[in-house]
Order: sequence, then structure tokens, then C-alpha cells
Amino acid sequence: MQARDKSHARGIDVSHYQGKIDWAQVRASGISFAFIKATEGTTYVDSMLSTYLAGARNAGVLVGVYHFCRAGTAADAEKEADFFINTVNQQGGIANLDLPPVLDIETTNGATHLTISCQVWLNKVQAACSVEPLLYTYPYFATSYLDASLGNIPLWYANYGVNQPVDVAGWTRWRFLQYSDSGTVPGISGPVDMNEFDGSEEELMGYQMSVADANKVIAFLSAAYNATSIAAAQDEFHRLANELRKASGQPEQ
Repeated sequence: MQARDKSHARGIDVSHYQGKIDWAQVRASGISFAFIKATEGTTYVDSMLSTYLAGARNAGVLVGVYHFCRAGTAADAEKEADFFINTVNQQGGIANLDLPPVLDIETTNGATHLTISCQVWLNKVQAACSVEPLLYTYPYFATSYLDASLGNIPLWYANYGVNQPVDVAGWTRWRFLQYSDSGTVPGISGPVDMNEFDGSEEELMGYQMSVADANKVIAFLSAAYNATSIAAAQDEFHRLANELRKASGQPEQ
């Protein structure tokens, strides 16, 4: 996988455990984004979801939300996806957020292989939100319970104390990296998870674009690519198409 970089945008992820947050201080400290816990299982909504979303937005922090998975079967995963979608829609929907939705998979609930459950949740949420979700996991879990077929899903990877994570399961890149679970950030009392995005804050600001909208523009760029024989122009059309894929959470080509 790629190495960390000082130019990358820095962020945090939070749940009710962080308590009251002074988001103006968080933003002033250089934090660009925050993933906020939305749901867990099929019944739990984080008590600070609405408060954190409002506070972070008002302070200029880019926001996304995540679901903590408890599903051990495909049927359970479908129910959890529906619950997550309904909860996020009550907050204005994914379109009102800056970052893609996230499936946080780090517990088995007795299952021995969770790839199919992940695929069910990811596919249902993408179909409902028109944005490709991220998958959050960590090295041991990815190696033990997930397989390479998930390698095309954008990865939010928890790997602490490592400047350049090694490849794992089917992944050779991370989109977001959680590099510490004990960070200190002004405006937050106590430790907080620290993250970075694989790009600058400016790139992060344009990250979320629906797959459908991105593919419409990519089709136009492909036609322009095929209509010219000028190598420099073809290279630029290809670069722009990949930027659109990245912005909509799709793998580059």
C-alpha cells in the first residue's frame, strides 16, 4: 500500500464516547474531516449523531457517517443496510454529507466468513445512495475473515504505528487510514481516533460524487479520447476520467 504523506488531509472519527465536542477548536487545529457513528446493528442510533453532524458542519469540518456491523449472515446484513439508510435519510440523506457512507466491520458475531454479508450491505447502500461506500477494517480481521473479492471496495484501514501499511486481502491501497486510536485534538476531552485521507483537503472536498453523475462525464471524456489521436490530449482525458472515478469512490483504471 502507499505511504502516509504530510500533505494529506487529517481527520477524526467519533461517537458518543467523545462527549461534548467544540468543533470550532477541532477545525482550527487543522482537522479537515470527521466520520461520525450513525448506527449499529438493526436498532441502535448513536445518541450524538445529530449534534455532531450539526456542530461539525457549522465549523466547516467535512462529514461522513458509518455503520458498525453486527451482521453474521446476508439476511442480517440486508436488515442492517435498511436501518442505516433510513437513519441517514432522517438526517437529510447521503447527498447532504461530504464523505461516502462506511461499513465498519470488525466483529464476527460467531460467523467465520463475512465477505458475502459485506457485499450485501455495500451493494444495497450503494444502490440506495448512488455513492460507493467505504469498508473499514483492520489487518487481522481482513486476513482472517474477508477475501480478495472485496479488494475493489475503497478501504478505510485501521493500522497503527505504520507509515506504509503492507497489502492485505485484496487491497493494495487505502483511501483513508486510521493511524492512531489515542490522538489528542483541541476541543475534544480525552483520546480520539486519528485519520488521514489519501490526498489534500482540496481533493477531499470534491471526493463525494455520485457514481451515476461521474459515469456520465466519463462517457463524454471517453468519446473525446477516441476522437483524437493526440497523445497529450488522450493522457489528459484519461487523467480526468480517473479523477472522476476517485471522486465517486470508484477504482481508477
